[in-house]
Amino acid sequence: MARVKKIFAILAAIECFVIMLLEMFFWEQVGMKINPAMTVEFLTQTVTMAANQGLYNGFLGLGIVLGLIRKNKEMILFSLACMIMASIYGAYSVDYMIIFKQGIIPLIALILMLLVKDRKTTLHFRTFHFR
Repeated sequence: MARVKKIFAILAAIECFVIMLLEMFFWEQVGMKINPAMTVEFLTQTVTMAANQGLYNGFLGLGIVLGLIRKNKEMILFSLACMIMASIYGAYSVDYMIIFKQGIIPLIALILMLLVKDRKTTLHFRTFHFR
């Protein structure tokens, strides 16, 4: 089960990096596919704003990755909580489906991080007493 929580944390980080790539580098190309109501003019006008939002998504993904590498549970939990809050706000302000598209994986990862304990990885050596 400890592996499952790491897998969900990695999936959440990948989600952040995919969103980062879309918003920072492919905003004008994929914007209308994501939301058909957006016009070419709107996408052109919001390139800088989308890139800025993408950068923040990258920071969240990086927080999860660094937390996994450094075994810093608090960093992972903070990044996951930020992702969940962003999806809740996106559901409130843009489209309720955002909470399902962007919030489910981080929520599962957060719950698993809180409930599943890590296995101890310490080595136990048998001590020999010579007389």
